[in-house]
Amino acid sequence: MSSDSQQSRPPPNQTTNNRGKLSLANLAFEIPTNPHPTDTESILPTTHIQKIQTWIVWSIFNLLFLPFGLLCCYLSHQVRRFKKQNRYEMAMKWSKRTFVSNIITTLLMVGVAITIAMLRYDYDQRNPDLEYNQTRTTGAYIPWQPGR
Repeated sequence: MSSDSQQSRPPPNQTTNNRGKLSLANLAFEIPTNPHPTDTESILPTTHIQKIQTWIVWSIFNLLFLPFGLLCCYLSHQVRRFKKQNRYEMAMKWSKRTFVSNIITTLLMVGVAITIAMLRYDYDQRNPDLEYNQTRTTGAYIPWQPGR
């Protein structure tokens, strides 16, 4: 009988209530982990990394403003590279950088376009006697004037 009572008795680090459960001391040794993941393998789930934006379409649009557009395309390429490597933190950081650089590039592009349009309008107003501007009338054109 004494052998049966010793077999049914739990080990000294377990009580009868937690029999079969892992203790905190054994938990780290029971979870299978790979300390050296390969390039295609990641500890983080891959579903969240696919949600990170690369902003490639916006970057291609910003190629109209060439030097800054190239920077935006390079940053988008970096985000895509980190997504392929399943490096979530780096992909998220570079995605934010790409977003900010696209905003700055688009605002610069719009600002330069407005400045060029305003300078052109000012130039045309200051030089009305040039050859390409001879069709402009001095007053408003009214096809029908009342009272005549």
